[in-house]
Amino acid sequence: MKYNIIGSSSKGNCIIVEDILMLDVGCSYVKIEKYLKQVKLIFISHSHKDHLNTTTIKQIAYKYPNIKIICGSEVVAEKLVKDSYVPMKNIYILKPSKWYDLGALKVKLEPLIHDTPNFSLKAEIKGKKMIYIVDTANVDNIEAKDYDLFLIEANYDEQTLKEHIYRCENPDELYYLYRVPATHLSYQDANSFLIENMGRNSQYEYIHKSNYNFKEEK
Repeated sequence: MKYNIIGSSSKGNCIIVEDILMLDVGCSYVKIEKYLKQVKLIFISHSHKDHLNTTTIKQIAYKYPNIKIICGSEVVAEKLVKDSYVPMKNIYILKPSKWYDLGALKVKLEPLIHDTPNFSLKAEIKGKKMIYIVDTANVDNIEAKDYDLFLIEANYDEQTLKEHIYRCENPDELYYLYRVPATHLSYQDANSFLIENMGRNSQYEYIHKSNYNFKEEK
C-alpha cells in the first residue's frame, strides 16, 4: 500500500495512505496543503496537539469543507467544533470494534491505552488492509492478522529507557521517563506484535520514535 509520512514525532504527526486517508493532523497547514485535494477522510486518534493541530484543522475545514473527519472520542469532537470550527455534520464519532463502510474505504476503531481517550484505526482500501497504532502502553487486545500495512509506534527502546532512568537526577525528567511506558509502545512490543500478525507480503513502518529513548533513530 502507498503511504506518505509527513510527520511522525512529538513535533507533529500526519500520515497519508493511498492518497485519500489522512491519519492525524499534527503538522502545519503548509506541510500538508498540497495533499488535501485528494484526501477524502481524516482520522484523529486523540486530542493531543501533536496529533490534532487545531489551527491546521481550522484551515482545512474552511478550504476543504467536503472532507469528513472520524474519531472515537467526544473529547476530540468537542475540540474540533470549539477550537477549529468544524461543522458537527462533518464529524463522525465511531463506536469501537465495529466496521463502518464509508464507500471508498471501510474503517474500524479499537481503543488504546493512553492518558486521554485514544484509538487505533484499521482501514480497508481497494481490497487491502492497514492498521495505524500510535501512543499506547500496549497492544494486548489488538489483532491484525496478515494485514498489508502496519504503521506502528516504536517509541522507545526498553534498555535505553532503563539506562536513562538509572542515570537521571532531575525529578521532572525522571517523572517523564517513568511515564513513558504507561503511554507509549516500546520497540520490543512493536516487534512482538509484528511477528504475531504480519504475513509474507506485509509492509511495516515504525512511527513516533523518540530521539532520546531510541538509540537507533538518526
